[in-house]
Amino acid sequence: MSSTRNVMGAIALCAALGAGLTACGPTEDGAAASSSKAPSAAASAPASAAPSAAAKPSKGAKGGDAQGGENDCGKPPTLPAGVKMIEVGLHRDISVVEAFDAKPKCTPNDWIYHGEGDPKGYKLPTDIKAELALSAGPGQYKPVTREELSMHIDGCLSQDHRNIKEPFGCYGNVYEITLNAKGEIATMRERWSV
Repeated sequence: MSSTRNVMGAIALCAALGAGLTACGPTEDGAAASSSKAPSAAASAPASAAPSAAAKPSKGAKGGDAQGGENDCGKPPTLPAGVKMIEVGLHRDISVVEAFDAKPKCTPNDWIYHGEGDPKGYKLPTDIKAELALSAGPGQYKPVTREELSMHIDGCLSQDHRNIKEPFGCYGNVYEITLNAKGEIATMRERWSV
């Protein structure tokens, strides 16, 4: 008899729990629906923000066009008057380089300069004022002779980094230049980047 009571008690308990779960299910759903308006609105705000945040890196990862770049990296950098950015593509001898005009491109990290269009020949006069970027970080340069500049350009273009010794490194062959009255490169400073 006591085992029958225990079985009946267990069935009653299960029925009560089952009824409670059934009763709680729709009520909780209804309560969740009415009380979830605030949380779902809060939850939807980050969810709606997430796609736009995800869209930004994808544009930057593609390099971005002018409009996409502005959205990703901010306003493109502008150079001071008289300063031009080039990417050296060929170095035939100590006195001449062929280079592309380098334009800013938005990347996931920030703006970088990349050569575009047809290359143009530039003369490197003997009295050129050249500086190479130091591997210690941005804003640190060392003046070099035209011969040292030439060897550095050759080593970086050929990717023969055995010839590029500390404190120097190769950073994409991008240089800030100014031209003299003859159209020759008067100053040439290597652009440091990671």
